[in-house]
Amino acid sequence: MIRGLALKTMRAAVLYGNNDIRVEDVPIPRISANDVLIKVSYNSLCGTDATEFAKGPMMVPLDKPHPNSKHFGPTILGHEFVGLVVETGEDAKEMMGLRVACGAGVSCGTCKMCKMGRTNLCDSYYTLGLSTHGGLAEFVSAPKDICIPIPDDCSDLDAALAQPLAVGIHAVRRAKISPGDRVVLLGVGAIGSFVCVALQEHDVDVTAIDIDQSRLDAARKLGADHTILIDPDLSADGLRELYRPGADIVFETSGTKGAPTRALALTRDGGTLLLLGLNKTPQDFPFSDAVLREVTLETSAAHVCSQDIPAALEILKSGRVALLLTERVLSLENAHEAFTAVSNGLARGKIILSPLT
Repeated sequence: MIRGLALKTMRAAVLYGNNDIRVEDVPIPRISANDVLIKVSYNSLCGTDATEFAKGPMMVPLDKPHPNSKHFGPTILGHEFVGLVVETGEDAKEMMGLRVACGAGVSCGTCKMCKMGRTNLCDSYYTLGLSTHGGLAEFVSAPKDICIPIPDDCSDLDAALAQPLAVGIHAVRRAKISPGDRVVLLGVGAIGSFVCVALQEHDVDVTAIDIDQSRLDAARKLGADHTILIDPDLSADGLRELYRPGADIVFETSGTKGAPTRALALTRDGGTLLLLGLNKTPQDFPFSDAVLREVTLETSAAHVCSQDIPAALEILKSGRVALLLTERVLSLENAHEAFTAVSNGLARGKIILSPLT
């Protein structure tokens, strides 16, 4: 029963295989004692979703059980979602009626990394919408601990960007930035834009570098102090000449082939290179250069829900970020159209799907 309605099924966007996502009727998920049932208002799409659709499965367990979630088979995608809690388990009653942004990453809370506060590295970690069913549906079940109440002065549409912004905030935390640092963003696409937003909370000088002028224009509006348009084939040596004597901190966010090497060239002696972009193909990297120049190599993955989602919501309250980064809102029924646009690089900003439209 959901708020007195005897509903049994819901509409959901289900991934069956490569380029095969279907919007269909599926059972409404059940909840356990520590869970909440969320009536989804918005779910934004990210590059990971598009990659699973166009090139996967890579992370979605379509063919064999996920080691932690145990789920396998056709999967409801969506890990960047917000909505209203309409039902709770016995141990989550205090969440009833709250609007929440879900962090999507599920952790055990008891392993070594969880006790250190690094829940994104939990031994049993899995992600709603990638490792098991997620938020591209009318309803989704989630543990209460990863559902953060949305402030009254923040709209659901703005809050829909909380999860990707939290990823940017976490990356900035990992970089250990100091006031006055010269920071370079190599790539200001989807995740690079959110790192740019997160950097505005710090007293640093930000240079955005990209091959796309429209992305650089957006980065300016998001707070970048300088922008540099480069040719896609510009070598690492060419980049080094463009930005001497190098940045204190460089964020590599694109994940494209050769990008880590180019990012290293932009990093000053004794500086920090933070790798955030994902590329699962083997790549050459000049480790001798990094060693001889004592460049610190850092990485960042996902976010820590309890820290980074609340921080993201505070930033999003102004409405400015969503206004700049959201391209359009489509009905959940248009999921195939939305996934095709994102996977083909036709989306200039975030596409958000809603089961309410």
